[in-house]
Amino acid sequence: MDHLIEFTRSKAGKREIKKSYSRETKARKESLKKRSEWLREAQTAFNSYIRVRDRGKPCVSCGASEGVLKHGGTFDAGHYRSVGSSAHMRFNTRNVHGQCKKCNRYLSGRIVDYRKNLITRIGEDKLAELENNNEIRKFDIEYLKRVKKIFSKKARFYDRHFR
Repeated sequence: MDHLIEFTRSKAGKREIKKSYSRETKARKESLKKRSEWLREAQTAFNSYIRVRDRGKPCVSCGASEGVLKHGGTFDAGHYRSVGSSAHMRFNTRNVHGQCKKCNRYLSGRIVDYRKNLITRIGEDKLAELENNNEIRKFDIEYLKRVKKIFSKKARFYDRHFR
């Protein structure tokens, strides 16, 4: 018992108690998250992966490069088939490409130009698959956790190795 009291008074003991408390708090907070919060976090991780993957490539709609842009100056992860019209395609990497903020946010994605450039990027057969994919999917919390974990790792890998 004296050893336990001495351990809790030492710096190492306090540090260990703090870590343990931090882990427990994190686990409790994660257990209280709703599906919508997991969906938002998974989408954020996915979009950051797309931005890192397409770094250095021109905008898929207008062809502007990151350095030339004056309106916003950075890229978004623009969906060819929007999340609103086809939510089952939100994590499909062929459906999402780097797009300048001007095209994505203010010009409604410039879908006609997006489609033309998408043919050169992924090919007509893959584009036809995208356009004809109408399966219904419901993303559960476990799936969203996996998506967040996978795309966070991929984004870090691309960021480290392909700067």
